[in-house]
Amino acid sequence: MNSTGDSINKISVGTVKLGIPDYGFSSSNEKSKFNALEFLKQAEDLGITRYDTSPRYGQSEKILGEYIKKSKFVPFISSKIDGLKPNNPQSPKEMLNSVQASLKNLNKEFLDICYLHQNDMEIISDPYVHEGFQYLKFLNLIRKSGSSLYNQNECEYCIESKQFDFIQVPINVFDLSFYNNYIKNKKTHVCFVARSLLLQGVLINRSEIEAKILQSNDVLEYLNKFDEITNNFGLTTLELGLAYVFSLSGIDHFIIGTNSINN
Repeated sequence: MNSTGDSINKISVGTVKLGIPDYGFSSSNEKSKFNALEFLKQAEDLGITRYDTSPRYGQSEKILGEYIKKSKFVPFISSKIDGLKPNNPQSPKEMLNSVQASLKNLNKEFLDICYLHQNDMEIISDPYVHEGFQYLKFLNLIRKSGSSLYNQNECEYCIESKQFDFIQVPINVFDLSFYNNYIKNKKTHVCFVARSLLLQGVLINRSEIEAKILQSNDVLEYLNKFDEITNNFGLTTLELGLAYVFSLSGIDHFIIGTNSINN
């Protein structure tokens, strides 16, 4: 797909595959030939300036840090905090330790966005967690706070609580529920970030669906119908899938978790 400058500026590369090559539905050929630092340099050459990572993603923070150390510019980085417990007075300290460890791995002085990597309502609504985010902002270790969500109750709380600057949600050609309910006619201070644009690779890699998805026959039938639509317009499934999501207004940026420079 030929991306415009605006599209490139809104792309954030999800780095889970840097540390966990088997994540999602990548082909075995992609895994065997993948060189993380070479991939990051190629992405930089295309104009990519944003990356999304997490301590949960294996060595991805350290790989990104090695790239940042050698790069001529400092990219926009979002990372995450994990392993918090509800109603724990030590949460602010644990959050500080987590962010400091991430910054050390990343060779960065601050995170542009710090997300919660736990979508439990007990964690999202926890006053000690809110206190931790405020403390991290006070120390200038994070610029913005965020939450990575999976259901609409969580989304509604994060909007109404006004404790979060960014909300990360799944948006793709098969799932527009978050977009239609919260982004399309957005009237909130929160910035929305779209993830799962390619359904963790399902759209373009079909070989592992039967092994990894219980309702594989239904999924493949649905995907085959989508392929028919793309063929009618002379496009690939990747091109139409991404072009449609990029056409949606009101989204701050789009996370593409991939180790393919073509994607």
